[in-house]
Amino acid sequence: MIITNKYNLPQVIVDFAKDDGYSAGKSNISVTTLLNSPRIVQLQKKHWNEIESDVSKRFFMILGTSIHYMMEKNAPKNVISEERIHTHFNGWDISGAIDSQQVEEDGVILSDYKTTSAWAVMNDKPDWERQLNLYAWLVEREKKLPVKKLQIVAVIRDWKQREVGKEGYPPAPMAVIDIKMWSSQEREAFMSERLNEHAEADTSAMLGSELSKCTPEEQWRTKDTFAVMKKAGVRALRVFDTKDEAEEFAAGTSNVVVARPGYARRCHEYCDVSKFCQQFKDENEIL
Repeated sequence: MIITNKYNLPQVIVDFAKDDGYSAGKSNISVTTLLNSPRIVQLQKKHWNEIESDVSKRFFMILGTSIHYMMEKNAPKNVISEERIHTHFNGWDISGAIDSQQVEEDGVILSDYKTTSAWAVMNDKPDWERQLNLYAWLVEREKKLPVKKLQIVAVIRDWKQREVGKEGYPPAPMAVIDIKMWSSQEREAFMSERLNEHAEADTSAMLGSELSKCTPEEQWRTKDTFAVMKKAGVRALRVFDTKDEAEEFAAGTSNVVVARPGYARRCHEYCDVSKFCQQFKDENEIL
């Protein structure tokens, strides 16, 4: 990956961004890679030396690394910090780096630190649930210790005091979020499913065949909506999930129904391989 510095930030920040300290060790795949889109993973492998990322866009990664260091340095004696656990399963060597394992007499509390947005804290994040349950699977499989609780420790980078009091808004710039625990059978079934998807992508890449497409969830795609607007209006009078609802609301008036296609936010704003991605090109030609 090529790290650029378009805004002439200090060299120490550039160097830190280049050396983020991440390593999956000797594993074939890590839990975080396992949860990523197989298409993105393969395109990153193929185009790694061509991918460009400006250091300014890596700021929150730098902030997150700093928070991890602080938590690790000040962890109490019964907390294991930043341990990478390895296991062998279905022909794969799998690893996961767990931020915090608080070992108690009746089980382990697993925590993962996230530098994230208020929106993420206020809404469901399926990948948080998946990640922590796969970590629990690793701990119980390899360390033979029961996991009794999963939680996210969120540092809310865009927290605003003036928003406190609004429904669901976090009352402080940090929050501890309990994560739903799966059964051991659910964890193993999900692990098998994800490994199969990545194995298929490996085979497609090796044969030079088309990769499976990113799902709307992997694209962070918003749903299609239909706005009812006055002719020559700027703002919608109402927005509906279906065209029929919008047309029913507009019936008997001079108002018009305007389709608002869903927006693939990850593809447009965050994916570092979008310029190499045929799915992205095809979908934007349609739009």
